[in-house]
Amino acid sequence: MPKNRVINSLSYLSILFLPVLFPLIVWALTGHNPDAHRTAGRAFWLHLLPTLLGVTSLVILGVSGLMMDNVAHSGWLAVVLLAILVIAAIASYLWSIIRGIQLLIAD
Repeated sequence: MPKNRVINSLSYLSILFLPVLFPLIVWALTGHNPDAHRTAGRAFWLHLLPTLLGVTSLVILGVSGLMMDNVAHSGWLAVVLLAILVIAAIASYLWSIIRGIQLLIAD
């Protein structure tokens, strides 16, 4: 039985209650414990991924809006980027829950 099972699981399951902040705090406080430190770091980046994609999408849309003469092309680009963002956010959410449950019930 791993001794960090609960904290490792909570790092992933924190997507339900404190998505980015909880894994960041655990990551900062567990430098002496490599297992918990690594798990919290992975959970942090997994929770931060949709935010980074959202900011990147906004920057791309802003730059393309300034460069493109055709509004229809910018509209389609916005739809495609939004679809990618939604898929990544749902995948991140589901993977965090699945991984948190796996760590909690692992032997």
